Amino acid sequence: MASPELSSDTIFKILTQITSLKSLDTCKVVSKEWKKMIYESSFTSIHCEGTKIKSGYFIQDIRHNEYVSKFVSCDSTLPKECLPKKVKILACASNQGILCCEKQLGKQQCRYYVCIPMTREWRALPNPKIRHRTTAMAMIVLRSQPLRFKIIRLSRRRIIEPLKQLSSYRVEIFDSEIRGWKEEQEDVILPYDEFICTNPAVSASNALHWLTTEANVLSYDVAKNSFDVFSLPKLVKEDINGSYRSKHLSEYQGKLGFTCLTEKGDIDLWTVDDIKIHSWKKEIKSGNIESLGEVATHPSPAGFYNSDVAFLTAFCEVGFYMLQDCSFRTVKLNELDDAREVFRFRSDIEPANLRLI
Repeated sequence: MASPELSSDTIFKILTQITSLKSLDTCKVVSKEWKKMIYESSFTSIHCEGTKIKSGYFIQDIRHNEYVSKFVSCDSTLPKECLPKKVKILACASNQGILCCEKQLGKQQCRYYVCIPMTREWRALPNPKIRHRTTAMAMIVLRSQPLRFKIIRLSRRRIIEPLKQLSSYRVEIFDSEIRGWKEEQEDVILPYDEFICTNPAVSASNALHWLTTEANVLSYDVAKNSFDVFSLPKLVKEDINGSYRSKHLSEYQGKLGFTCLTEKGDIDLWTVDDIKIHSWKKEIKSGNIESLGEVATHPSPAGFYNSDVAFLTAFCEVGFYMLQDCSFRTVKLNELDDAREVFRFRSDIEPANLRLI
């Protein structure tokens, strides 16, 4: 619990001066009061302004057969050239500011890298079996000092089981501790007509999560090194009339969240309190984006920037929708035509001791 000797305003001020994301995340588990403060919109703004911590999204699109990325934020900026050209973002450890990227070296040559844009640290990685086309990727940091991370890569096998109507996905995992890829013995099995969506994985509750085309969630438990599949909220899962659209997984206050649009244009938000029992809870907070038609073309929720700000994607632009007053801050994509992929990104300036390339 918070100390009775300190007022809420004093605690708030102290928390906004913390420059380490690791320390800040530790403070979230001290008490519910501290956690609520850290996720407030006013905290995010003051914290980013007073420290060098960056919080926002990397938007990625394809222009002239090359991947182009742009960092957008409500409260901070990154240098325009924080990523070199001809680099494709494959995955992001969203709360640690570390990216897994692929850089084109020639017409048919590429190299995997891990990078920290804030400190401009780069580390070359051995390539996985790139002859297998990537279906989905994700990255998670297991330890900050010394740094240890894992990269999970799924690729669909050509071998399927037509009689059982099942298909399988090959699992390869890179562990920075052994500096190598390992193919898991057990595949991920899904029904033949169910696919993993192309949206980046979401990290929450010590697990990685992907949305599937059949209103399910594919989860990878880091501690158990195992996969599981569970359904979206019952109302969405059993929706046969298409009442729910623009489905998207996101992280919300440290928990796995799910957002979608209703027929009326409302943003619905569900969260999972206990990932082990897969129990969805509908949050009270909501917002209607029908009125944004004049300032944004086909807006769609893509997550939450903080407790009171939803992040939306639209045609040739993205934006931050303030639920408290229904205002909308637009960010033009300029050199990008579309928010093809959206990666949540937070970073401080603490070096991770990656070898510079």
